[in-house]
Amino acid sequence: MLPLVLSHELVHPFKFWHHNEIREGMFSGNELYRLCTTYKAEDRQKAFGLAIGLSEHGAQVCITCMRNEYKVWVGLRNLPTAASASLEEAVIV
Repeated sequence: MLPLVLSHELVHPFKFWHHNEIREGMFSGNELYRLCTTYKAEDRQKAFGLAIGLSEHGAQVCITCMRNEYKVWVGLRNLPTAASASLEEAVIV
């Protein structure tokens, strides 16, 4: 499934506690997402490449767009173990 792409103004951000850290989250519609990573506007291809890669591993992915950056979000409800490992590796790389 292809990632959902939304304007950042259409989502509702929140903070939550996970693995001894405060994380960024957002919800849109009936779905909850965790922030994976943020890219500058000029790195748009990287953002979409990561989002497609994560969705191929079974994660539900959303990209939010702002004038100067793209944020890649991963769904919290159905985050598979494989995608979770890929997510951690992708953020480090």
